[in-house]
Amino acid sequence: MPSARVAVVIPTFNNAATLVRTVESVIVATDHANASADLELHTEIVVVDDGSTDDTRAVFDCLAAHLAPLPAITFKTASTGGNRGAGPARNTGVRHASAPLICFLDADDEFLPPHLDACVRALLDDREIGYVWTRRQLDVPMHPSWGPSLDRSTVMNLCIRRIWHEIVKGFPEHPDFRTMGTEDSFYRIVLRALVPGREIDMETVLIHHAPGNSLDRQRDKLATPVGEWDGAKELFVPSDAIMATLQERLEYVERLKGEISA
Repeated sequence: MPSARVAVVIPTFNNAATLVRTVESVIVATDHANASADLELHTEIVVVDDGSTDDTRAVFDCLAAHLAPLPAITFKTASTGGNRGAGPARNTGVRHASAPLICFLDADDEFLPPHLDACVRALLDDREIGYVWTRRQLDVPMHPSWGPSLDRSTVMNLCIRRIWHEIVKGFPEHPDFRTMGTEDSFYRIVLRALVPGREIDMETVLIHHAPGNSLDRQRDKLATPVGEWDGAKELFVPSDAIMATLQERLEYVERLKGEISA
């Protein structure tokens, strides 16, 4: 029976009210994978506190006590030492993980039961790909024309070999990426430039809206067909820092590809 280890990195900032639900979804997904007779999966759950001021630390203690007896789960916590944003928090989580496969999940969202099983099997079956991604399910109305672009620009539906995360230097940490909400799309652009990935045609991640969060702010947009949305309503002008970082990272990727093919 093949065995595998995967880390699920969960950044959290004042998500004490939803964090248990998120972690429980990872446990259910792990149990779903292990229910089959041909895969043994061990999951590291790494929750990174990004400067929370709510009851997150108390939730950590409760989760640690609850998860300690579970043989297929290792629970770890870490901290960014401040409020630095999702990108730096995810990088911190990967550094605290030891598994060769990495997934990301926000602290107010959920994996659906098949997520880990589908992603891990796909990566075990095809050593030529560096990562896989699935489709996402939203708890707000969304026109289907938005699905493909959303699925290719976020990371909650992604599972990547750790080596490729390290080679692409992880998520960008300049504060402009956090301000403009572009950490995920940057990461996916750089990955696509370096290593092949593969889509898994399954909805395996549930994204929740909450007042003021990214999904909530995009509700009108997502309910409108792509061709009918007025892009002038969301004029995006990347900062000089974002463009310089993207150029540097893509040039670095091209150098790596040249060295590999030489």
